[in-house]
Amino acid sequence: MTNMITAEDGPHLLGLLREQGLLPDTYLCVYAAGSLVRGWGNETSDLDLYVVTDDGASDEGENGTPAASAGVEDFHPVALTPDRVPVAVPTLGDRRGDVEYWSAGQLEQLMAKISWEAYRSERDIGATVSQVERDALVKLGHAIALDGVPWLEERQRLLRSSAFGRTIAARGLDLADTFAEDALGQLGSGDAESAVLTAKLAFGYAADALLAHHGEYGTTAKWRSKRYRAAAPTVLPFEPYWRIETMRDYDPDDPGRWIEDVIGCVRRISMEVEV
Repeated sequence: MTNMITAEDGPHLLGLLREQGLLPDTYLCVYAAGSLVRGWGNETSDLDLYVVTDDGASDEGENGTPAASAGVEDFHPVALTPDRVPVAVPTLGDRRGDVEYWSAGQLEQLMAKISWEAYRSERDIGATVSQVERDALVKLGHAIALDGVPWLEERQRLLRSSAFGRTIAARGLDLADTFAEDALGQLGSGDAESAVLTAKLAFGYAADALLAHHGEYGTTAKWRSKRYRAAAPTVLPFEPYWRIETMRDYDPDDPGRWIEDVIGCVRRISMEVEV
């Protein structure tokens, strides 16, 4: 299997799931997501697959998983109904698979959480959207359908028109501002080492907010450089971003200058990003 998955791999991957008893007889959509779909994968990348079932349409097992659910090894807790997502971790060809089984109702509830109505009533939607739910939304944005193209295209349209990006940006800026103030306080008290680490955290949250503003959603640093190149923001182009990310200009004999430069960059991003 190559380091990139396309829709042409659909029949093969569906066949592998079916052979292992991990594909329900009825489903709305099966899609692939993650680094392998974006062309960012490598030899050790997991193959992330999502199986979406119709609520109550299958009597095979919980949440539409096959009746012989030996392949389901874990459940991700979610603040939805049902309140958990079954997960299988099979070997698919020469890769480790990660297969999540979501119901359509769960995803509808998740979309309601990131609606503009929810955002306007409570700006910190991040408090009600768990990390598992956030990861599912991030991966949905760049997913490719292995089966059920119309279903996936409609959910991606709903995601693009939702407040999800604004939510990530707002939460990132709030955290960036908090850590920026902490860094300056630590620097002022003579604790430069702690201030360096805190300023780095502030910058990471600000960068994620800027990327969300440009439609590149994510909440971890793992793929930040890839997402940054894809977004190509003008307020802070890749090269100056990378200089800060890699601390290229940090001088251990004068940490205060680097910290103040980073906090200044965080403030410029905050002025650019709309929340």
